[in-house]
Amino acid sequence: MGKTHLTDAAVERYRRPPSGRTEVSDSEPGLFLWITANGAKSWAVIYRLPDADGNRTQRRKSVVGRWPAMDVAAARTKARAYMTMATEGIDPEARLAEEKAATERDAADKQAGSFRAVAESYVAAMRAGQLVGGRKRAVTATTATARERLLEQRVLRTLGDHPLAEITTPMVARLLAQLDKAGGPVDETLKAIRGVFKFALSRGLFHGALPTTGMTNRQPPKKITRALTDSELAAIWQAAGQQGWPFGSVIRLLLLTGQRKNEIAGLSWEEVDLDRKLIVLPKERVKNRKGAHEVALSDPAIEVLEAAGTIYDALHRPAGEKPQPRTGLVFPSDTGATPISGWNKLKAALDRRVKGNRAGLSEEDHRAIRAGGVLRADTVARKKAALARVAAVETMPWRIHDLRHTFITRCRDGDENAEGEIVWSAPLDVLQAAVNHEITAGVTAAYDHGDIQRRYRLRKRELMDWWARKLMVIVGEAEPQDNVVLMPAKMMN
Repeated sequence: MGKTHLTDAAVERYRRPPSGRTEVSDSEPGLFLWITANGAKSWAVIYRLPDADGNRTQRRKSVVGRWPAMDVAAARTKARAYMTMATEGIDPEARLAEEKAATERDAADKQAGSFRAVAESYVAAMRAGQLVGGRKRAVTATTATARERLLEQRVLRTLGDHPLAEITTPMVARLLAQLDKAGGPVDETLKAIRGVFKFALSRGLFHGALPTTGMTNRQPPKKITRALTDSELAAIWQAAGQQGWPFGSVIRLLLLTGQRKNEIAGLSWEEVDLDRKLIVLPKERVKNRKGAHEVALSDPAIEVLEAAGTIYDALHRPAGEKPQPRTGLVFPSDTGATPISGWNKLKAALDRRVKGNRAGLSEEDHRAIRAGGVLRADTVARKKAALARVAAVETMPWRIHDLRHTFITRCRDGDENAEGEIVWSAPLDVLQAAVNHEITAGVTAAYDHGDIQRRYRLRKRELMDWWARKLMVIVGEAEPQDNVVLMPAKMMN
């Protein structure tokens, strides 16, 4: 086969054969241009390797690249390298495979020690209960999920692929400065980064000074929660009912039970026992990690869950099919596989509903506010007017955690007489058991090995029923029997 001194222009002019493959030998020894029937043009190097006796008899072919990604000059450089290795008795393919494997090993080692990999191990350790939080107790699954989400959203895109040893204080400072400028959670992000490095130190994955050393919080503390007034409770209860399942149902259940937000939002049907009027939260799902926590359900709380059950049945049980036990989440997100999410957006919608009700908006006005996309002119005008009326209503800011503060405060305030004097207050230990706070028993707690849930089950139920009756009067769904809603005699002992 004759040799041709190829140029890129000449290669471009070559036409594909009607079938098979055309081979053009370049002036560079061992280099060939292969042209297939589908028009692909590849560079191949043909060389010989010595056999066991040193004779160059083993003929090999290797495709080294494709044109035009690899031009003529690059193909000749590659061919010379292959021919040099072959002359020295080195198999080019084997050498390249070794170099590729070494590169992959280096990349794998680098990835294994990257911030992303260590952060994943950090979150996994939290979920497994292997890390202790500020209260000297295992970090909860809720905290692990929140920390994981924060790392994914705020940190990994910037620091994720860097080995820990390469992350410097200025790199962390730049990330936090960008976050601060955007109004993001700087202090929580710093805490998460510091947590990953401390975890790496404890596991021997990192040595030396942390890049977060000397960095301090820069944002003011979160607003202090408060107890809500009667009028606020009534407005929120009404708006939650109008907002409906799942978010409005969660809000009503929080109002009735005083439990933690994520414990109710993540509720599964397996944790609900309507026959016994109980929610039984497993140890892994509660902040107080000493054991399962029972939440006694009042009649209004049962009504909220039964309404959620009706929706579940409509979504999961075809007509005429034999009923099966309910499974999965009571208050799922749109995916159905994860708990309700988008709290800020849902809370904002609830606040608009509260203000709208106070402004006297109709249901048509509320629907106009929720409408999106291309709207008719009259809907646009209605929406604009309704939002203006909402904006004119002034309300005190509140947080969802205020519902828990309100429950505890109201239970401690208890009942009062006509003169406004407190005549009964919920026993502290019963209230602590009801909201799953650690019962303040001092050193005695170390000697008490009884079943707390069984011990307080009836007293918690009495407290929940008392609060439900009081709340129903506040929200206007029950008539007060007297000026005082009395506790049962058992609770007054």
